[in-house]
Amino acid sequence: MPQPLRIGSSVQFGPDTLLRRPELAAEIGNLCANWNLVEHDLMSLYALLMGDYLPNLHGFAPPTHPVAYQVFDALNAFNPRVDLLEKLLVWRASEAQVKQFRETIRPTLRKRFAERSEIVHGIWGTCDEYPDGLILIPTYGHQMIWVKRDFQEVSRRILDQQKLMGALLRQLYEERKAASQGKPGLADAPGGT
Repeated sequence: MPQPLRIGSSVQFGPDTLLRRPELAAEIGNLCANWNLVEHDLMSLYALLMGDYLPNLHGFAPPTHPVAYQVFDALNAFNPRVDLLEKLLVWRASEAQVKQFRETIRPTLRKRFAERSEIVHGIWGTCDEYPDGLILIPTYGHQMIWVKRDFQEVSRRILDQQKLMGALLRQLYEERKAASQGKPGLADAPGGT
């Protein structure tokens, strides 16, 4: 957990600050890449659900809607993306899946997004007293010391979130795949085709 920096400590920041702490810069980069997996699952889930109205050829994977990727990508803000996905789930998924999204995935998704945003959009500095740390310089509040373990903990929570999203995506995908092969699945689910 990041710790507050002692008031009066000298912090340097500016261009290329992260390059002074390459190991920590790599942790930030890894965290960003892990978050992109969450975003990819959100987009894939949206495209899969939108694909319900495309022709479904027997023996092929369930279709994803190509325009859905463009629509979802055009929404730059995170909250509208999540709201749009939830509305589509209400329309195309079972009540249990909607409940899972609302009660398990969505609340933690917002927390992970907030953590990621603080790191990605933060102003980072260094302090000679903490050669193994980066200093997060907030607009207001305490400057915080971040060490490797802090970045790794956030990254782990993001990957845990991705597992939740991935499980829901796989479940919906498998239902649609079973339906395309004439097996019980999506067609039997509430809200199914």
